[in-house]
Amino acid sequence: MSPGKISTLDFDKFYNIIDGKQRGSDQIHHGVNPTSGEKLWDVPIASEQDLNDAVAAAKKAFPAWRDTPIEKRKELLGQLAEAFQQHNDEFVTLLCKESGKPKKFAAIEVGGVAAFIGYHCALSIPSEQFEDEEKTVYTEYSPLGVCAAICPWNFPLVLSTGKVAPALLTGNCMIVKPSPFTPYTALKFVELAQSILPAGVLQVVGGNNELGAAMCSHADIAKISFTGSIATGKKVMQSAAKTLKRVTLELGGNDASIIMPDVDIKKTAPEVVMGAFQNSGQVCVATKRIYIHADIYKEFLQEMVNFTKTLKVGNPDDGDNMLGPVQNQMQYERVKTFFQDSKDKGYTFAAGTADVAAAGNKPGYFIQPTIIDNPPNDSRIIQEEPFGPIVPTQPWTDLDEVIARANNTNTGLAACVWGADVEKASAVARRLEAGSVFVNSWEKLTPRAFFGGQKESGIGGEWGTTGLLAYCNPHVIHVYKL
Repeated sequence: MSPGKISTLDFDKFYNIIDGKQRGSDQIHHGVNPTSGEKLWDVPIASEQDLNDAVAAAKKAFPAWRDTPIEKRKELLGQLAEAFQQHNDEFVTLLCKESGKPKKFAAIEVGGVAAFIGYHCALSIPSEQFEDEEKTVYTEYSPLGVCAAICPWNFPLVLSTGKVAPALLTGNCMIVKPSPFTPYTALKFVELAQSILPAGVLQVVGGNNELGAAMCSHADIAKISFTGSIATGKKVMQSAAKTLKRVTLELGGNDASIIMPDVDIKKTAPEVVMGAFQNSGQVCVATKRIYIHADIYKEFLQEMVNFTKTLKVGNPDDGDNMLGPVQNQMQYERVKTFFQDSKDKGYTFAAGTADVAAAGNKPGYFIQPTIIDNPPNDSRIIQEEPFGPIVPTQPWTDLDEVIARANNTNTGLAACVWGADVEKASAVARRLEAGSVFVNSWEKLTPRAFFGGQKESGIGGEWGTTGLLAYCNPHVIHVYKL
């Protein structure tokens, strides 16, 4: 496809894409619109044969794609980004339907697709060399081969693109498995790509956990990149170990935010709230524990409550909503258990209510954003990741103690420190056991920087120049002088 040509896409029909062709299935499932509970379009469930065919097509396509000059690969990825942007409005509408996101936030995610591709196309695959009297040693990086991306439902477009872009740039072929909760945008994105990329380079197969398990155990898949829960990540790693597959695991987090006593309270409190409740709290790097210095605790919490009460919750088409619903019923039911536990234990609801149904009594999976005031350290809301719009606050007085409290978790994905003394806040940031730490901002990831977790928040990472190497084997050439 030449740049500027608009490809024809039917946004009411969805297919698996195998070897450049649309493929249906005898078995179907469907997503659910989380604002209403209504069924969305039918989606084919890929069979084991479909997966085997996709892997075979990727293996066949790999040598030529690997040997395509990187500048040509970048050119094709750029054409894909341009073609995608020509369908911007359709993708925004589709993302709103499957995720329930407010339209302005769906538009941000859709806009992120071209940004992720564009940034990766600005990178070069690193290499190094050294020389001594008898030899020159070149360290180069070559693609792994057939890779698979198992993608989550909270940001189905941008997080799948965050795997596709570096994999294809470095010369790999990629098979995408979208979440069964949000299959539509990824299926359509890969369908669009067929008009630009060689057959077999980028494919998509939709399905359930069984399909994901088959990917992890498939002998001809060289790497799994997985974003999802810690429990499932452990299963991915266990299965991948049988063939010593490479894995990148981006798993859950329980991010802490430490509020220093010198902050501008009125300016900072709303920002901290946004970090907690962005995307209705359905963000792996959302703020999930907020530690506020005791000297400002009462005033800061009140400002958080004031701002939280202004956040409108509703359908994507309702206007200037900040928050949509929880994306699926399974997660909705899980989030409700944190409300019930907090109510049963007698914790203080500073904002929101224990009655989840009080979110306007709308159909769909709506929950009003809720703040729990100073629950104990052993409470579920402190110890576990809700992945929904509920967050605890606690006071602190001793800096060493609150850093220890923030680090007292099996996760380490991201964290925040807020303080007017930037040098002091940065010093605190360096003591937090998390892969990404933000000073005077809530968690705003960028493809320009490596993203990965510590502890059980994951293994490896992606994005940035370092992230390219996640899709490569080191290839060291020792050339001796004659």
